[in-house]
Parts: sequence; C-alpha cells; structure tokens
Amino acid sequence: MLEKLKHKTILFLEDNAEFAANTTNLLQMFVQTVYHAQELSQAHTIFSSNPIDIIICDIKLKNENGIDFIRDVRTKDTKTPIIIISGHKDEEFLFRAIPLGLTAYLLKPIKYGTLIDALKQCVDTIDAHQMKKIELKEEWVYDTENKCLEKEGILYTLNKKESLFIELLSKNRDRLITKEMINIAVWQHEDMSDSAITNFILRIRRRFGKNFIFTIPDVGYRLKT
Repeated sequence: MLEKLKHKTILFLEDNAEFAANTTNLLQMFVQTVYHAQELSQAHTIFSSNPIDIIICDIKLKNENGIDFIRDVRTKDTKTPIIIISGHKDEEFLFRAIPLGLTAYLLKPIKYGTLIDALKQCVDTIDAHQMKKIELKEEWVYDTENKCLEKEGILYTLNKKESLFIELLSKNRDRLITKEMINIAVWQHEDMSDSAITNFILRIRRRFGKNFIFTIPDVGYRLKT
C-alpha cells in the first residue's frame, strides 16, 4: 500500500529542528518530497505554492498553534489527509478537532509502526477521494464525478448543499457526524442554527428515506446504526 506514496508530497509543520530532521528523513523513505515549515507563515506559503498530498502538523509551536493553520486549510480544502502530532494527549482538543476531519493523532515520541499505520490511513483517504463511485451503505452509491446518488439503477441528482453533505458522508461512512461538521462542510462556516441543520436532515430523509441516515440523540448522525 505504501508504494502509492512514492509520488506524493508531504507538508510537515514542526518547530523542533532535531525532531523535524529525523522525521523528515524517515518520511523521505516513502514519499517523493517533504516540505518542512517551522512556523505558520512558512506553512501557508508552501501550501499555496505547491501540490500537497498530506499534511503532518504539530499542535504547539513557538508562540503559535498548529490548529490555526489546519482550520485555515479546511476553509479551502476538505480532502487533504491531515495527521496531528503532539507531545501529550489532549482529550478536549480531540473533541474540538472532530469537524476538521483529521486522519490520525500521534503522540511524541512517534513509534515507527504508528507512523506507518497513519500513512496507510492517508493512502485510504486519498484513494477514497479519487474513486468515481463510493458505496455509502447497502444499495446506495455516490457518483463523485457526476455528483449524484444511485440506488437500484435510479439516479438522484443533487443540489449544491446535498452534494456537499453526501461528500461529507462518503468520507465518514463509519464515523459519527456532528452538527458542527455539517455546518463546516455544507454551509462553509456560515454559522447555521441547530434547527436549520435539523430541517436539512429532515429534507434528506424525506428524499432518500427515513433510514438513509440515523440520529444519535444529543450527539449527531451516522450513516449506519
């Protein structure tokens, strides 16, 4: 699977020079190019000037926070796999980071096997985005090229918000989807009310069936029970 990485590029945001050098040397065994940035301004310049396939980002930098960079990336790009690294586990951060669509959360010192597993997850994410047809759940298929749903040979065209929502589902087929995630993916940070999102889900159910998506009370939604 890692063979698929040999032509990929990684943006690595890390301010610890020694750790960055060692990790960069390891990453270069698998990918074509590793762009290293020590601060947010460098990361923004690299990301805007080069094709980036994977982002690896430390949370805490000198006088800066890596999560600010990730939030900015996600306003423009919801597909690039992102791996977060940190010196300590932060449960509150993990909860707040759910809408950012992180691929993995790694603790320093990073173990070789753990990094390899995270890179494999990135490959899976990239493959999913490149697939023209994605099976969402039994009988339901999303055609990413034509932006439509298909069930038993019947095609359902999608408007813009429906398409953005189905793309969110396709990337989180086995995961919980929160209202915040829907707000970011579908309304692009327009800060919609809970009732607006609830009504949107009701319209989705009316169109595709009440069992198309399931509600997890006080938590969010899932494609599968």
